[in-house]
Amino acid sequence: MDDPLYRMLGLCMKAGRLLSGSEQVSEGLRKGTGKLLIIAEDSSPRTKEEYTNAAEKWKIPYRVFGEKDKLGQALGKGVRTAALIVDKGFGKAIAEKIDNRK
Repeated sequence: MDDPLYRMLGLCMKAGRLLSGSEQVSEGLRKGTGKLLIIAEDSSPRTKEEYTNAAEKWKIPYRVFGEKDKLGQALGKGVRTAALIVDKGFGKAIAEKIDNRK
């Protein structure tokens, strides 16, 4: 993985500060533990809508970034449509990197 953003997400995962998989992400959103929700760009419109609605409901910032397979690979997992960062520092740094790409 050459992209620095994917490497940061992998580091966040290794540090235990990231939740992935629909059940973990949904639970983290409900509990309000998330600091930043990452939604894969190539997720279905319905999936994107579900995650953005949940993030807005629980007042958790979100960004649409990356591809499902690359996101999963960066996290050492299978395909992932979303990841929830639960660390304020990681969340802020990753959000800034995504925002600066645009």
